[in-house]
Amino acid sequence: MSGSYNSHALSRRLSRLTIDARPLPRLRPFRPELALATCLLVWAAAARAEEPRLRLERSLGEGRGQPAAEGAAYVRADRISGEIEERLRLEGNAEIRRGGTVLRGDRIEYSVASDELEASGNVRLFRDGVAVFGPSLALKIDARTGAMPDAGFTYAPHQGRGTARRIEFLEGGRVRLEDAVYTTCAPGDYSWWIQARRLTIDQDAELGVANGASVHFQGVPILASPYFQFPLGEHRRSGLLTPSFGINSKLGVEATVPYYWDIAPNYDATISPRFMSKRGVLIGTEFRYLEPNFSGAIQYDLNPYDRVTETSRSFLSIRHLYDNAAGLTGGVNYNQVSDDNVPADYARTIAGSSRLVLPQDAFLRYTQRNWSALVRVEENQTLQDPTQPVAKPYERVPQLSLTGWTPRIAGFDAGLMMDATRFSHPTLVTGSRFLVNPSLAYPVRAPGYFLVPRVQWLGTWYELDGARLTDPRPSRTLPIASVDGGLVFEREANWFGSASVQTLEPRLFYAYVPYRDQSDLPVFDTAEADFNFTQLFRENRFSGFDRVSEANQLTAALVGRILDPATGTERLRGAIGQRFYFSPQQVTLPGGTASTGTESDLLLELRGVIARGWITDFYLQHSTLENRMVRAAAALRWQPQAGSVMSLAYRYKLDEIEQVDFAAQWPIAQRWYGVGLATFSIRDSQWVEMLAGFEYRDDCWALRLVGHSFVTPGEARTTAVLFQLQLNGVASIGTGLLDQLRRSIPGYQPIDVRQGTIGRYQDYE
Repeated sequence: MSGSYNSHALSRRLSRLTIDARPLPRLRPFRPELALATCLLVWAAAARAEEPRLRLERSLGEGRGQPAAEGAAYVRADRISGEIEERLRLEGNAEIRRGGTVLRGDRIEYSVASDELEASGNVRLFRDGVAVFGPSLALKIDARTGAMPDAGFTYAPHQGRGTARRIEFLEGGRVRLEDAVYTTCAPGDYSWWIQARRLTIDQDAELGVANGASVHFQGVPILASPYFQFPLGEHRRSGLLTPSFGINSKLGVEATVPYYWDIAPNYDATISPRFMSKRGVLIGTEFRYLEPNFSGAIQYDLNPYDRVTETSRSFLSIRHLYDNAAGLTGGVNYNQVSDDNVPADYARTIAGSSRLVLPQDAFLRYTQRNWSALVRVEENQTLQDPTQPVAKPYERVPQLSLTGWTPRIAGFDAGLMMDATRFSHPTLVTGSRFLVNPSLAYPVRAPGYFLVPRVQWLGTWYELDGARLTDPRPSRTLPIASVDGGLVFEREANWFGSASVQTLEPRLFYAYVPYRDQSDLPVFDTAEADFNFTQLFRENRFSGFDRVSEANQLTAALVGRILDPATGTERLRGAIGQRFYFSPQQVTLPGGTASTGTESDLLLELRGVIARGWITDFYLQHSTLENRMVRAAAALRWQPQAGSVMSLAYRYKLDEIEQVDFAAQWPIAQRWYGVGLATFSIRDSQWVEMLAGFEYRDDCWALRLVGHSFVTPGEARTTAVLFQLQLNGVASIGTGLLDQLRRSIPGYQPIDVRQGTIGRYQDYE
């Protein structure tokens, strides 16, 4: 429900949690003045510099040196006069070097007694890529206090520059700027700038305070704040994050202003009020935690009064992962919404709006060298689409599983899987299922070939609820045998001018499973498995354990690959495969019909680089018996250079889906790029998703403006206008548009705004 933030914030939704004892990733409030403040921090840092140490380095690094606070000073000028122990006067191209600091001016005077330095006439101060310049400078050397009026400054590493009516170097390593202006645009270009009435930098506290700050774009103020604090260095601090804005047909005009709360080094929270003209205010909250053995996030979004439905709407998500590094792991993934339409009404993407089954899972696993035990509970909240009712999946309450394996003994690999699961459903047959599945294999592998014979035994027993069942305790036992073998031929080849390795890999897989009548068994978690190259080499054509197909079948496949000889990276892969049946396929799901065909559908696959700049991903499932296409997916992408990509895709599934996609990012004029996506359902004769807009790249900023429309459950449609203004070296203002473009356009790359990474020695003095 809540939006995604820019690079100053972490992702709002954690698709995958990992255990890590390090502190939470750095999350900082929006601080447009930070870039300006960084330019002046280096002067304050010199007051606490340590004695430098000689080091052997093979190259000039970017690390700042540590010049001594009391190190020797070197002077140079056209004329030098005065007494060294009293007062020293430098005139004409005057210069003082001390440590990593260089001071220049037409005239420099230094009083030993008062420890005061005065410079005048084209004064320039250089240190670590920062240059400060002005008409005069008064400075106490050891105290590092002083002031420069009418100052200008540049910061080479970020290509930033600015001015200040007055820069004061205060005690304690603090710096104060009055009427400061900062931009990363080239000299003479003021496309955007940051202005602050007063900016105070405290290096010891790693804190900046801005008064009367505003961001201007094309001469128009677009963001302003009378007062705020922002962190310096690597420490997080509480404060506002970059706001986001948008227009949505279901939400109206919306604006999100997140606030980040730095609770502790391993705890933080984000509070995100989302103002929507059509639906009111959604309060998004997220709490994150990180400990040596566990981590997680809790997200709760609440709209206390939705103006459209006149009800309270909410979304809850709990993600938790535990790992004690001794084999014990666990996790929780719990999701809940207040009503069926929350994802469709509040999501900003077609993927988010189509979530219909929300998992509510928890597990605990213990793994040792040769065995693993699992306890799991899987429940769900199933959201209903009035136009297309959704069947609620069975829930596991609970599942107990034990898996064991042995290291190779006399060439044999042995394994054992045992499982006991209680299945629950509000309307269908419920009960418990017990499994025992031992296996034994003798793999033989060598360069150029492999052979893996395997035997298994599968026992399945049920305890079903309901007094009216004919047999409340059905069971099934099956022996399973298979042999998998293949050859690998290699030769050197040339692939578009590059040395490559070409392989030819024939493979055969035979499986035998006797027939058992399974019509009296329930169907808890079983479905017809997707027919693909992985499924070709499995004994059972069903997923789950409630149905096991009889098998007397042989799979034949041929794979060819083009490999990078240095890294082994697969450049191109082509495959063809088919399964041949020597007995009828009689085991079916309820309502299914037996098959007497002697061969499966034919599978074809081609993916990789087919020519320079051309990438393909092709898959075809063709019925040779009925001479028709069952499933297909074909994609062709042309990407001659970064920022220029076109892709065309086609998806087909018999009696279900037939769609065509076109997506592109392409330069249309100097500095202008067009972006677009069009997904059309041939079967339904409607546009499923459309996206169109442009990107403009300047030297120091970029603008993206996109219109987005997509179908949501219930045949409704959501239309939105998204924009993003990127200010080089400072921040991005607007919605999370880059993530949307990456999801929609295969191969999309952000346009290259001039980056500030040239190094602090670019203007070395």
